[in-house]
Amino acid sequence: MSGHSFAARVAARLSTAVAAATLLAACGSRQPAPPEPPPATATPRNSVIMPAIAYGTTAKGLQLSKADDACDVPASLRQAVQDQLLDPYEFVLTPPAPDAAQAAPVLKVEITDLLANAGGLYGGPKIVQLRGTLERQGEAPAKFTAQRQMFIYFGMPRSTCSMVGVVTYKLGEDIAQWLLKPVDGAVLGER
Repeated sequence: MSGHSFAARVAARLSTAVAAATLLAACGSRQPAPPEPPPATATPRNSVIMPAIAYGTTAKGLQLSKADDACDVPASLRQAVQDQLLDPYEFVLTPPAPDAAQAAPVLKVEITDLLANAGGLYGGPKIVQLRGTLERQGEAPAKFTAQRQMFIYFGMPRSTCSMVGVVTYKLGEDIAQWLLKPVDGAVLGER
């Protein structure tokens, strides 16, 4: 019996040692965390300068204005582009750009049509059309047109502006993808 109790004690101590080693490994060391890398700074290689998004004219020659836009499409579109920028771009800068990023490409966007009738889901389709130009030093400008629309919305809330926000978010994604390889005359979104 004494041999059996000796084996049980060894097994218990071994189990305790394994548990302690596991606990220490899980907790990590007590060394200070490595310092965070410094935040990136805007340079011509990682930035896009984006002036205020303008209201343009529709295909029928009607001049759009803030009065046609209850949902502030320029603000939500700018945020959508910023949120979805892909490497190497990190920053959307407002002119004037910092000295270190003066040579960054300039993205000019204009809203060329906007349909966002009140009534949310019941107010009909929500449509945003854009025209954009990317100006880069030493290269010809690259232009695009873009359109997104939404007819049915299953999310909450079902307001007009939440639906327009979904449309502008998708347009921001389209623009961020295009910036990686800007092809002149590109048609983005749905057509």
